[in-house]
Amino acid sequence: MSFEYYYITVVSLVIFVVALLIGIMMNNRYYRVIKESLTQVREAELKGPSAIGGDVEVLTCPRCGYSKTIPYRLGDYVGKVVDETCPNDGERLVVHAIYSSRPAEQSL
Repeated sequence: MSFEYYYITVVSLVIFVVALLIGIMMNNRYYRVIKESLTQVREAELKGPSAIGGDVEVLTCPRCGYSKTIPYRLGDYVGKVVDETCPNDGERLVVHAIYSSRPAEQSL
């Protein structure tokens, strides 16, 4: 083999190793960020519904229209079917709305 082939092989190997090291460093960085965010979510879940004060959600029954308001639970979203059932017909309730019950700050 000629010198050019060895040179191309060595340069390609160096580029590959550098790319691999960058990937490992970025993976560790994102792993820490994801781990920290999951820890914050877990801590908020342990605190219960009062962890996010003032936020409420409206649950409705898709069959009869029954609705009830409860404190916001972390991880709920509009359209989510929750485990609670309607007292009228036993249908599972759906999150219809999420909003803040705190008064808005007015600026002069």
